[in-house]
This record gives sequence, C-alpha cells and structure tokens, in this order.
Amino acid sequence: MTEASLSERILEIFDDLTRNERHLADLFLEQPDIIALNTAAHISELAGVSKATTARFFKRLGYPSFRTAQHLARSGDLADQGGKRVFSRPLEKKSGRSELADHLANDVQNLVKSIEAIRSDELNNAVMQLARAEKIWVVGFGENYPLAHFARSQLIKVKPDIRMIPIGGFSVPEEFASIEETDAVIALGIGRKTPSLRSIMRSALVSGANVIYLTDQTSAGIAESAAVILRCRTQGVSLFDSVAAPVSLLTYLCVAVASRVGQKSIERMRYIESIHDEWGGSLAGDF
Repeated sequence: MTEASLSERILEIFDDLTRNERHLADLFLEQPDIIALNTAAHISELAGVSKATTARFFKRLGYPSFRTAQHLARSGDLADQGGKRVFSRPLEKKSGRSELADHLANDVQNLVKSIEAIRSDELNNAVMQLARAEKIWVVGFGENYPLAHFARSQLIKVKPDIRMIPIGGFSVPEEFASIEETDAVIALGIGRKTPSLRSIMRSALVSGANVIYLTDQTSAGIAESAAVILRCRTQGVSLFDSVAAPVSLLTYLCVAVASRVGQKSIERMRYIESIHDEWGGSLAGDF
C-alpha cells in the first residue's frame, strides 16, 4: 500500500501540533517541494524554529528521521511534488451508498475538528468586528468566489452595506478605494491563495480596517495581514476538498452578527419580507 503523503500526515495531526510545529506545517503545506531541496537546518531557519523541533516534528509524522522523509521526497514517493496535488492512494470503486457514507463521515469530521481548533475569543472578536463595522467587504477569488457570494447573500439580510470583491464588470481598485478604517473585511482563502487576495488584505490592513481571514490549514505568509484568523479543516475523501466547515462557519458568523446587531437586523429582515410580499415573489430577471 502506498505511503500517505507528507501533506496528508500533517493534516491528520495538525490540530495537535504545538505553535512552533505549526510554523513547520504551514511551510510544508504551502511549499511541498521544499523538503527535497533544502537541509533540515535551512528549513528550520525558514520556519523560525530550532533544529530539534524540526527533528521531533518528523518523528511525530511517523518518519524515522528528516533524512528518511527527504529521501522519499527526492525519490518521488511523497505525493505532493512541485506544488501539484497527486493522490497517494488509488480511488476505490464503491457502491453509491458506501461512497456517500464516507463523504458524510468526512464532512462531520471536518466540522468537529474545525470547531475544536477555533478559539472562542477569536470567534467572538470576529463577530464583534463585523457587527460594528460600517461596511463589510467580502473578498473571494477563484474557488472562493462561491463562498464569498454565499456570505454576502446572508449578511445583506442583516446589514445594509455589504460590498463584494470581485464584482463582475467593475475594476477592483476602484471598488476598494471606498474602504475605511471603520470597515471590516472577510477574506476567504480556502485552497489556492491568489496574489490579489494577498494585496487586498495588506491594503486593508494599511487602511485600518479589520480583516477576518477564513482559511484552511495552509496560510503561511498571508495570515500576518489579518486581525482574526479562523481555520477550517477541508480535507476531502477523494478528488475535491470539503467546504462543509467553511460554509458552516460563515453561516454561524452571519447568525451571530445578526444577533449582535439586534433590533436593527430584525427590522431590516422584516422590511425585506414586506418587499417580497409587495412584489409578489418577483424575481430579479422579471425586470
């Protein structure tokens, strides 16, 4: 049976890692080929940890030593090479019911692990920042765009000024020029982190706005621009990552913000319902 990849091993124990070990984990998850190209000393320096921490880290992952893991990487037996995701286990053919059961069990595990890892003070801070913000910016590029669209569709029900980046047909810099220090940003970094996301997060930090960064477990080099970091476990069972935890967390944030805003959010939702009733369920495409 093929050995689990380095990334798979890291994700399996990520929630149990120490702070220093997480520095190493973030480095390897974002740059999976770094182990094949560098010495243990240099990797330790890049991660800002001691060589002893690096040695213990690889033993925790189940390797006899760093050299063993490096040898496997150089021989191509570690699944993640050159930044490309290659599956170390063949996809098994299963009945539809069994496959669905595995999928659901994995999503539940992702939810549980995500909830266990998120600190309550960070979550409360995110809710407070969003509730008191004059404008909320939801930023999601590429695969994160559907998540951003979902978050905005919920938040617009409880707060009046929710901006989304990118928005079709409009230049991002012109839209972003309206950001102020009284605003808050939800930056979505599940999976690939684009240069545009990095630029917006850094510019938002300069503007004085608070950035809530919702990401997975691979956020090295970008999380420093966030006031609050909320990590979700997104490990999938086969071809695709799971978004169960990010969607659930976004739903919770929207509900919690509505509760924190209080009566104003209730009045807004009632007004929205009255418009629906008045228009008789008309759709935007009818106009």
